[in-house]
Amino acid sequence: MGKKRTKIYLQDWLAFHPYSHPKQCDYYYLKLCNEILGTLEEHPVLQLHFNLSDVELRNLACFISGYFEDVISGPGLWKSFITQVMELYGTYLPFFEPDPEEYFPDEINLEDIHFLFWYYISMVRYDEANVGPHLFEVTTLSEDIFEILEREYEEAPENERLKEVYAPPPGKDDFDALIDTIRWIMLDSWLLHFGGIELDEMLGYELAEEGEEPLTDDAREVYESDMADTYIMFSYTPLMARQGKDWLAYLLGKEHRLFDSLRGMGEKKSGFYLYLGQEGDVRLFRHIASETVLRVVDFESMPGNSIAGESMYYGGFVKWRGKWYLLGSLIILESGYASTAAEKEHLDVRARHLFRDRQAVLGGKLEKMHQIFLKYNSGKALVFVESLKKAGEFIREFLLFYNESLDLPESVKEEENELVMELELDRGPFTDTNSDSGESIPGMVFFNPDSGFETAFGYNELIPDPDNLWYIESDSGAGRLLYSQYISGRWMHYLAEHYELPGLSLPGEGGEETMEKNFDFILRFRKREHYYFGLASKF
Repeated sequence: MGKKRTKIYLQDWLAFHPYSHPKQCDYYYLKLCNEILGTLEEHPVLQLHFNLSDVELRNLACFISGYFEDVISGPGLWKSFITQVMELYGTYLPFFEPDPEEYFPDEINLEDIHFLFWYYISMVRYDEANVGPHLFEVTTLSEDIFEILEREYEEAPENERLKEVYAPPPGKDDFDALIDTIRWIMLDSWLLHFGGIELDEMLGYELAEEGEEPLTDDAREVYESDMADTYIMFSYTPLMARQGKDWLAYLLGKEHRLFDSLRGMGEKKSGFYLYLGQEGDVRLFRHIASETVLRVVDFESMPGNSIAGESMYYGGFVKWRGKWYLLGSLIILESGYASTAAEKEHLDVRARHLFRDRQAVLGGKLEKMHQIFLKYNSGKALVFVESLKKAGEFIREFLLFYNESLDLPESVKEEENELVMELELDRGPFTDTNSDSGESIPGMVFFNPDSGFETAFGYNELIPDPDNLWYIESDSGAGRLLYSQYISGRWMHYLAEHYELPGLSLPGEGGEETMEKNFDFILRFRKREHYYFGLASKF
């Protein structure tokens, strides 16, 4: 007796949408989902190579149907993705390099289906292994799915609710509405819903550590909401290593009036704040550690008379278009705890620098620092050290050399030196990242002209450099560099350009060539936020 076929229900399909009550078109796409699911279940390649569970198969059917609905109702998330790919790489898709004369960016394409299979499988097996993209070109799976979509293309209904999200009317640009859309994109949309799965796993782990005094239901709700808000503002998607604000900007389009301001939206600044009072419609909060005063607008969720003057709160704020907005809830602190929290905040270097834009302070200096670093280090951007202590000594000595090389008055040099030292040495952590013991591990210091110093320990054996005393010749292993959170995209490009790194390959025939042609895309996919800055280098 054959395996009983699974079924997709309406709530399964609606889980990928920004609304909970179905529209007429949702019944059409639900039927399509189940037809696609039947085709997926009959195809041996998915089980033979990837052993997908029933839930993963159902979600895959919804994922493909979501793509189809997106194209029909768009331009939507798919168009925003291929726009970003074209902007960075001069082609519509990684791996498959469709002929621009035969690829239709506003319609469905067979190459899209190839890519979607690679992307979905790569996400549900993200922590296990790289997936070879060309497997889906040598099976009939993509063709079978594309045949269904092509058959339905002319008759498929547009989803008017999605069209409202994809093209909001003028005036629909208030902060809360935009955050709601970013939340849906990052947590529940068909293309990026893997973020919602990741957040659930993070919450499950964090809440499992509650200890003997579990949170009350109200406290748990506030905690989960705050963590979700932080996630959607801080996290970077594997696809393109972009944040939610970037995805919304590209969804609206480069010509939209909000495109630039969305991409420039600040990160959530969470911490302890003292409420100072109200000036008209503006609420004043002073950040305890940095003493930065925020003028917060659109404070409807917290009526003025419900905030106690001179009370301390924990909360997070976001700066957009020159104004500060509350994101999430404000939690009032009891007087005893508030006093202790204030003392700890003043001692926390990261808290003191929360509102100091490191890139603005150092950005104009980094290129100059990079040139002086190359001079200091015999023309190389990379140095090999025997321990964490030696890394710190090297950086400190270079910063002194850099400061002395500047043509500035001594008083200015002293001030400059203190600032740079504080930003570069206190932001840490300077730790042997691959060891929990006190044992010294050889490491590397790299000067990234985009972000400054980056350090990594435990990878020296992989780099064939005459100055690297810890190199061990091998025909594999370089894949560890690809997965490392401590080595940024810029650093990886440097390594790939200057050294032979055996093991940088994707599965399947032509895996090395595929990796080389799509190296930057894969770096973004694997490193996410660490594409821009290694873990030890982010303040």
